[in-house]
Amino acid sequence: MTRLLDILLVQPRWKSHGYRRKIKVDENLIHPLTLGVVAACSAPHRVTIIDEAMEPVPADLSKYDLVGISVNTYVAPQAFKLADRLRAQGIKVVMGGVHVGLTPTECSKHADSIVIGYAEDTWPKLLEDFAAGNLKNRYDSNWTGIKLASPRRDLFRSRNDTLAYCETTRGCLNSCRFCYLNCMPKKGLVYKDISDVYNELQALSANIVLFCDDNMFCNRDYMMSMLSEITKLKKHWWIQAPSNIFDDEELIEMMARSGCFSVSIGFQTGSDETNQAERIFQNRADRYKTLVDLLHKHRILVDGTFIFGFDSDAPSVFRETEELIRTLGLDSYTFYFLTPYPETPYLEQTRAENRITGNDWSDFDWDHVVIKPKQMTEKQLEDGVVKLYKRLDRLYHNRSMLRNWKVYPRFAGSIELMSFLASIGWNYRRSRFLP
Repeated sequence: MTRLLDILLVQPRWKSHGYRRKIKVDENLIHPLTLGVVAACSAPHRVTIIDEAMEPVPADLSKYDLVGISVNTYVAPQAFKLADRLRAQGIKVVMGGVHVGLTPTECSKHADSIVIGYAEDTWPKLLEDFAAGNLKNRYDSNWTGIKLASPRRDLFRSRNDTLAYCETTRGCLNSCRFCYLNCMPKKGLVYKDISDVYNELQALSANIVLFCDDNMFCNRDYMMSMLSEITKLKKHWWIQAPSNIFDDEELIEMMARSGCFSVSIGFQTGSDETNQAERIFQNRADRYKTLVDLLHKHRILVDGTFIFGFDSDAPSVFRETEELIRTLGLDSYTFYFLTPYPETPYLEQTRAENRITGNDWSDFDWDHVVIKPKQMTEKQLEDGVVKLYKRLDRLYHNRSMLRNWKVYPRFAGSIELMSFLASIGWNYRRSRFLP
């Protein structure tokens, strides 16, 4: 008979959000979906989830048999500090997550065991071994034949009856040089069964869904089938989308019909020279306007994301991006500083060129300058983003919301969605980290 375990799963606190302006929700309130999935893979054991953004980890954890910590690069220092404290008390610690996949040797120094890959096929085996007193120091996913689990939402401390997060796929087939997905032990895509997606969304009391997939659009047939199913639920949803759907009006029309109210497009740059150099092959600047106009035609709001600090970026990139945002007529915009992930060729290159300035993983969050750009100083890079935000906030942001007024009547029937759209502006204005 299996010994029932008491398991604690921890999402470490994120130190700060640097210079980013949040235009959707307060990121400290995002549900820890990863830990919800791990919890779903933990039956029949007893599980507790603690998100440090919501509550502190208690000093006394002696009642738990095992503690699992989810580690992204920007929370790694906090995760290591917590793990070292727990292990000093004799508590067994397991680490998993993106940073563990990228830096297994580093993470192994702070854990009794590490997990590489998906929880669905590693975590049950780990718990079986642990209960039998035979915990191994490393568990690797098989990467194939994975059936994605739906998270244990009942364990989340933050309950929001209006808004929920959902995952339908994992992975991406694009080859962007700055993305960590290209450097994980296995590249590819895994899809959640569409019936499971439908049942998960149907069970939600929330009518607004934020899909957190890296790229749900890699398989058009899956996307169209999924959209056809969820249309019946009459939910409102947001998603990240690539720019190469610019000519697929059938898909965009289906998105709108199924409840899509907003997309974030990774434009990254307005320079095709940079797109080619950084392997952002799905992007072509001359298609951006066509895509935005098509989304607006179907009354879908567009948030554009841009990265600054590429090798080809000169100081003029900030004015050029401002003009591009105005030309495209974006509804909102989010800016990031180029951040090379640990143990990736990108980091190795910039380190060999003596251009890495960040020495704390908690700054590798896309919100802090951690490299010396090739064509400007670090201060020029930071100031350029700060001033660009200020110019757009003062002269463009509010007008853009008014300019696209034709989009909003579509949402008038949903008080919840209209309230959410109003809160976007509130969260954006409230998150003023800029000097």
